[in-house]
Amino acid sequence: MGEGMASLRIYPVMHSLLNLFSCRLCWRITLVVFGLILAVESAILVPSATRFKETELERLAHAAQITVEPVLMLGRGLTTRGILTRDLAPLVAQYGIDAIAIFGPGGDLMTSVGVGPPPAFPGPSHDLSRMVGKTASAADGSRLEVAWKSDAPGSLIAVVRIDSSNISHDLAAYLLRIGGLVALIVLVVTAGTMFVLHRWVLHPLLQLRDSALAAGVMPDQAGEFTVTTTRRDELGELIAAHNAMLERVAASKRRDHEIAEERMRFLTRHDPLTRLPNRAALIEHVDSLARLPADGVRNVSLLLVEVTQFSVLNASLDTQCCDDLLGQVSARLRRAAPREFVAHFGGERFALIHDMMLCDAAGISRLAETVLREADGAYDLSGGQSVSLALRIGIARSEGTALDGRTLLNHAELALAGATECDSTHYLFYSAQLAEASRERQSLARDLKHAIEAGDLLPVFQPKMALTPDGGAVIAGAEVLLRWKHATRGMVPPDVFIALAESTGLIVPIGEQVLRAAVRAVRGMLERYGWAPPLAVNLSAQQFADPELVSHIAQVLAQAQIPAHLLELEITETAAMKDAARTAATLEALRAIGVRVSIDDFGTGYSSLSYLRRFAVDAIKIDKSFVDDIGTDANAEAVCDAILRLGKSLRTKIVAEGVENSVQLDFLRARRCDEVQGYFFSKPLPLDVFEQDWVVVKAVA
Repeated sequence: MGEGMASLRIYPVMHSLLNLFSCRLCWRITLVVFGLILAVESAILVPSATRFKETELERLAHAAQITVEPVLMLGRGLTTRGILTRDLAPLVAQYGIDAIAIFGPGGDLMTSVGVGPPPAFPGPSHDLSRMVGKTASAADGSRLEVAWKSDAPGSLIAVVRIDSSNISHDLAAYLLRIGGLVALIVLVVTAGTMFVLHRWVLHPLLQLRDSALAAGVMPDQAGEFTVTTTRRDELGELIAAHNAMLERVAASKRRDHEIAEERMRFLTRHDPLTRLPNRAALIEHVDSLARLPADGVRNVSLLLVEVTQFSVLNASLDTQCCDDLLGQVSARLRRAAPREFVAHFGGERFALIHDMMLCDAAGISRLAETVLREADGAYDLSGGQSVSLALRIGIARSEGTALDGRTLLNHAELALAGATECDSTHYLFYSAQLAEASRERQSLARDLKHAIEAGDLLPVFQPKMALTPDGGAVIAGAEVLLRWKHATRGMVPPDVFIALAESTGLIVPIGEQVLRAAVRAVRGMLERYGWAPPLAVNLSAQQFADPELVSHIAQVLAQAQIPAHLLELEITETAAMKDAARTAATLEALRAIGVRVSIDDFGTGYSSLSYLRRFAVDAIKIDKSFVDDIGTDANAEAVCDAILRLGKSLRTKIVAEGVENSVQLDFLRARRCDEVQGYFFSKPLPLDVFEQDWVVVKAVA
């Protein structure tokens, strides 16, 4: 028990010592203090050592003098060399004197005793006065010679050589004692200084350092790393200021988090451009309405609004203009429905939520008409630009049923799709028939995708006939079309599955299949019959917009090894007019590689003559809708006649499609139409039948 308590008491001490010795700043200060003290002590010790040596030499000289002088003063027969030598000899052995030399007044050596040569034998010619009172030490410090004038009668000069080798040992011992004492003092002072600095200065600084580092790693919890202190000095004030700063940092981070969370909540539920609620916020709003208590039947209506031309405008206008346009649309919608919940889904879609008891369909229709009246029409943009927008609205109503937001929005999207496809109305209510049609459309789209992947779409070939001046017609080419025989539905009309393919993005692989089928057919006819009529394939708007179209066509032709003039590409007027400058460049590049190009369905789209003049095309095809009414509609005949005249003026070949009777043929022949195509000559045929009926005959002929 006692040992355990002792260990508990020792542990904090050891921990403090470890902290002390691990403190880099403590060591730096300590080393500086240690160095300063050592320098001061060294500065004191050097002159002390010098004085010690001088004192010891003086002591030896004085000891030699007081040892020899009495003999000279009291000795008998000082003038006799033998007697003087006898009296001085005992001093050498007894008092550590190496040698003694006595000189007379004239400088002559009277006697010399001891070991080695006589000390300082100046000879008669030397000036003895220069030796008197002098001491001389050997270079290695082992001997000391002292000369003085004796007080004895006769003016004798005594020179004594003394063994001074012990002085070096005494000096070393002295220095060792002093150095040890100095080192002890330095260590004690340094340790004390280090402890005091650590206790009163460095420990608080280390606490501040650890606190600042921890707060830097976790600034959100900065207030948890304050330093506890009761000091009232400058460091105490610093610690108090540090703690206050950490509290302010923590408070600031909390405010930043709150602001960021609020902003994140806003951004996740609002469109950043229009600042209107987004899709998620609208669904939450509808769900919250469904949960509200109601005294009667609650009808929630959702109006899904779409700007029909926005994708085209977005491609032609700069970003600032598009943002400005969306801002104006949102402002008009809020003005048209000030009490409704208005949302923006991004891009061209907006939504309104109308929540009112017993609001019938007529009231919602009036609201939709108000929205169309306010938001349809012209918009002024920056830079003096002006655009005209048309809106379509799909409407879904809960009609007393607690529909969730997603379901109501899905119903509105179905209604919007129906309104977009229908030219006779700008808004449409959701119905069960729309839902069934949508499911049917989705099922047919899945089947079409499988048919494309399985190769079940059959290419067929409809001949194009060139009208001759003698009233006849010869084959001038053929258009490659597709037919789809569904396993359960039978033959699916081309206008149905082609429109479906365009809306679902499947038109691109379909177009690629037709292109490959055309070049394979040309290659086969060239090999079998030595000739082949030019084959035309339709390019979808997506295919024509591909920047790699020209290089892809060139690659397909090279792989099939057929002449480029035997391939004709047909693009719709609408696709050509979307970007006139790019269309002109693409058409020029296609014709440069030898491919023929024609404008299909002319008269149904923009029909801009200024643009058509810029396009390098080989032919213009009159749309079937105009040819159908020849003989029954004067307006249709006038349009056909105008197109034929236009072709002649532009020196462009005119092809009429959909010719089914002799009246139509005679009308077109009379106006010098170049080529015709339709059931009057042949329906679309499988490749083998087409070759047998139209290619073999000419080959034989």
